Order: sequence, then structure tokens, then C-alpha cells
Amino acid sequence: MDRLMDWKGRVLRRRYRLDERIAVGRTVEVFRAYDILEEKEVAVKLPLPHLLSDRDFCDSFRSASHRATRLRHPGIIEVLDYGIEDDRPYAVMELVEEKTVQELLAAGKKMKPVGALYFAMEMARILAYLHGQGVTHGSLDERHVFIYPGRRARVSDPGFPVVLGGAASPYPLSQDTRRDLSDLGYLLYRSLTGRSAEEAVSDIKGGRLRWGNEVPGRLRRLVQLSLESVSGVGFPSAEDLLREAVSTLREEVPMAPEPRPQEAEPVEERQAKPAVALPRLKRWQAWLGAALLAAAAIFFVVWLLSTPISGSKVEVPNLVNVSVEEARRLAAERDLGLLVVDREYDVGVRAGYVISQDPKGGVMVTKKTVIRVLESLGPLTVPNLVGLTLEDARLVLESRGFRLGEVIYREVEGYSENRVVETDPPYGSRLSGGDAVDLVVNRKGSGG
Repeated sequence: MDRLMDWKGRVLRRRYRLDERIAVGRTVEVFRAYDILEEKEVAVKLPLPHLLSDRDFCDSFRSASHRATRLRHPGIIEVLDYGIEDDRPYAVMELVEEKTVQELLAAGKKMKPVGALYFAMEMARILAYLHGQGVTHGSLDERHVFIYPGRRARVSDPGFPVVLGGAASPYPLSQDTRRDLSDLGYLLYRSLTGRSAEEAVSDIKGGRLRWGNEVPGRLRRLVQLSLESVSGVGFPSAEDLLREAVSTLREEVPMAPEPRPQEAEPVEERQAKPAVALPRLKRWQAWLGAALLAAAAIFFVVWLLSTPISGSKVEVPNLVNVSVEEARRLAAERDLGLLVVDREYDVGVRAGYVISQDPKGGVMVTKKTVIRVLESLGPLTVPNLVGLTLEDARLVLESRGFRLGEVIYREVEGYSENRVVETDPPYGSRLSGGDAVDLVVNRKGSGG
């Protein structure tokens, strides 16, 4: 088995160059990498070498990678790509430079009550989105939450496996959405009190939370209810936690201190300056102004009605396979409008170009006519589905705009039962939206 550092310098799928290992967790290592195609830095996450013999873990890692590529939320670190290199799965993600909650706590920093409430609201919104997508984070701890300027928070690795075979861990992967809420309560407690991980776990298990005087009572209750969510006593959903956080912020924590009497500005200075008095119009001046306005309105209406009648006809230009920007210019030259009515994936037309139009090119129409066009989003690329369950593969295909085609069952050595072993067309092929992708699925777990 390769040693950890052996992968530094490798280029995965002739695209992602692993430059520097920046983190090692309980189950994965993370590299700072360079995307040669897009010419930007990314992060690449790979399971640790000693875990590659665990087929279930690797299958779960691949499934989680595919699920994560469907998630689109500003509070989630985006998974950009996924693949397999020398039988080792990997996930390509945004490269994040901000500090994690773990790093901030290690530096001795704590959250103030107002900041903690904003953090609770941000996290509740993120969890509400995840749970709405049918995904639980499952391992929401200090290492997976990043703090951004402007009281923003983002999370990484939703749904990724973190433990093996049900081994004991403070954060085992769980499908219970209420576990995420309890984990958020733990993060809030640590962030507000500055207690170490061991102290916080001991306090929570013992049922005796140690609060400072600066933490309002209702905020303490919010944290307690969050911690009790997994047992069914606390919040039943992220939306309920969010509502309580908003209510607490509005009622319990002062958003701005009241100015002390000596700091209030004098009444004389606060009074608005009197408005400049406008001269009063005489009656005949008012009537004259009204008559002029009425005449102008009549002239405008007559001009508006006569314009289409007097306008000459023009020939509609052929805009198919023309960029939308150029199509707008061509239409404007002939005093025509252009409206993009829809966008579709099309393997034969470049992204941003016109697929079809109505009216068609060559037709004579009156000026000011609006040409309705269908814009191309370019081709769709068949995703890497190898290792996914049939159901997960179907969900990925549908989320990417494909249809599930024929499913062919074969016995293939080295794959678990009901896992995808091949796609037709193969991974990386370019298709149009709505095209079908056939799957070859392992019939029996001959190697699992």
C-alpha cells in the first residue's frame, strides 16, 4: 500500500495536480491541488490508504461524493468533481482559506451572544436546505464548519462517511436529521463558553452546562433544546431551530444599546431644517399648466398609436448558431426585439448560442416584433457513476438532466451487489439534455 506522502505530485485524471497535503483526518487526507483545465487551485480529498480495503467505506465515499455534487447552497463548500485513480476514490472541492471553528477555538476565541445567534441562524438555514434535499450532515463538528467575514458560516463534507463499521466515535455518521441539530447545539455551547472538546462533552453528558453571566437565559435555553433534539425533546426540525433563533435575537439580545442621556444630541440640532417655501401659483397659471400637460399627453398617445401603423416591415435575420449577444445586436439593427424564452443542454450547439427561433429567419415582420429564441447551455457530460448503487446513479442522472436508460445486470469481480460497474455512453461523453444513459450493474457481491 502506498505511503501517505507518495501521492504528492500526482496528476489525477490528467487534470488535478496534487501539490501539498494540507490536512489529515480520521479517514481522509486533503491536498491543495491545481486544476490544470480550469487553471485554478482546488482541494482534493482522498480516503486514507489503509481504508481502501474496506469496500463499504469506499462505496459510501463515492456515493457521498455524487450526492454532494447535486448540492447548491452558499453555505455549503461545493464538491466540483469526483473520480477514481488507481482504485482510490477522490472528491474535488472548493479550496477554502478561512478558519474553521476548531482553529478559532484553539486560538482562544469565543462568540458573543449576538454573534452566536447569527451563527445559529446561518447553520439552521444550511441544515434546513440539506434536510430538504434528503441529506444529513452526519458529522457536524468543529472541523467541518468555516467562519467567514460578515457573520457567515459554511460547512463541508455533508453526508461523507467518517467512521467504519459502527466504531465508537463522538460523531458517528447518522441518518437522523435531529442529530445534526444536537451537534449544532454542541458547537454553540463550545463557541459561547470556550470550553474544550473534552470539557464540553463531559458537561453535556453530565447534564450540567457551565454558562457565563454574559449569556442570556433564552439563548441558554436555545442551546439546551438543540442538544436535546436527538432525544426528541428539543427541536424537531432545523426550521423550528431557526424560528427560535430569530425570535431570541429580536427579543432577548439588544441589537444596539440605547444612547445615554449625555450622549443624545441637543433637541435643537435634531430638528429638521424648515423646508424652502414654494411660491403659490395663481389660478390662471395652474389652468395653463394643466392644459399644456393634457395636450402633451394627447400628442404622445397619437404618436404611440401611429408608430406601428406607419412602421415598415423587415426581414427576420437567421439567428440559429449565433451567440445570444450577437443575436441581440442583429435584431436591434432591424428594430426588432429578442427574448430568451428557455435554455436547454444541446450537444450540437455551443453554450450561449441560439438553438432555435420564432419567427424563423427570412420571414417578413413589422418592426418592434420580438424574436423568441431558445438558448443552448452546451453539452452535458456523463458523470462518473461507477461504484454507486442503482438508485443513487438514477438520482444523479436525473439531477444532471439525463434519463436512465437500459439496466444490464452482470456478475463482475470486485464490486458489491447492485453497484454500477459501467455506463454507456462512458464517463466523460457529451450528450444533450434528456438523453438516456445505460448502466451495467453488478448482480452479486462477488468481491464485497
